[in-house]
Order: sequence, then structure tokens, then C-alpha cells
Amino acid sequence: MKLKFYQSSIIAGILLFCMSFASPHPIKLTSSLIEYNSETAKLQIECRVFTDDFTNSINETLSKNIDLTNLSNEDKKDIENYFRSYYVITINEQGFPLKFETLKVLEEHNVCIFKFSQGTSTIKKGDQLCVENRLFFKEFSFLQTNAITVRIPRFVEEVYLEAMSTDYSFPIDL
Repeated sequence: MKLKFYQSSIIAGILLFCMSFASPHPIKLTSSLIEYNSETAKLQIECRVFTDDFTNSINETLSKNIDLTNLSNEDKKDIENYFRSYYVITINEQGFPLKFETLKVLEEHNVCIFKFSQGTSTIKKGDQLCVENRLFFKEFSFLQTNAITVRIPRFVEEVYLEAMSTDYSFPIDL
């Protein structure tokens, strides 16, 4: 009898532990692509996030709730400011704040696809690109992972980075 109670207690403890991390979706992940277009001298960024994670995070910083399906110009500026705080790209230590271009909301998948761009000077050999992606670490700490792919023709064919709560800044020498 004691053995069954002991086994039941262990199973209940494991279930409680697993449920303590329960949320609408257990995966805490963002995925982004950073590409340099040498013809336009622009960095182009596409960032995919879970819609609920983003709205919960940005709404904590705003005095109003943002409606991603009907963005005002003020909402677009708020999104730019949010990304300016949590997703920083520099070239030779000069910041390139992301300029909002478009947003696609995939409601059936709980995913938002943000597109940004920013003009740069011509990238050349010896430059250093640094990507710092801290999206959602404040909310989810070690549960969050941010996958980043960087493509800079002639310098970086394709590099994959994985930002974690303890390591979210990546210098890339070109």
C-alpha cells in the first residue's frame, strides 16, 4: 500500500511540475531572417513570433492594447520602438533601428510575420555586423529561444544563430 501511495505521489509531483510550464503553446520560439540586399544597400529583416506572446509583451509596455489586425500609424511606431529595445542590429557599432514595413497575421497558426528594412552604407570586408535578439527573454527566461539566419552575399552565405537568455548577442566579422 505504501508503495502505491509513493508512486502516486511521484506521478502527481511530475504532473504538477509539467503543468507549471503550461501555456497556450509550450514552445517559446521566434524565427528571423536577416538579409543584406547589395543592390539597394538595405538590411531586410523578417521576424516570426507567436501572436499571443508578442501582444502580451508589447501590451505591457503600452498604455493601450494593440490590435495587430488593424494597425494605426501610432501602432507601427510602437512596434518599431518595441523592436528597437529588444532586437538590435549594428554595423561597426552604428545602430540600424528597424523600420516597419509590413505585418502578416496568421490567426489559424497564432503567428505574426513582421517585415522591417533599413538602409545602410555599403557593407565591405572587415566590417562587423552584430545581432542582439532579446525578444521575450524578460517574459519567458530560459524557456525562450530565438533562431536567427543571416545572409550577406559575398561575405556570409548563410549562418544560423540561436539566441538564448544567457547568450543573445552575436558579432559576425565580414
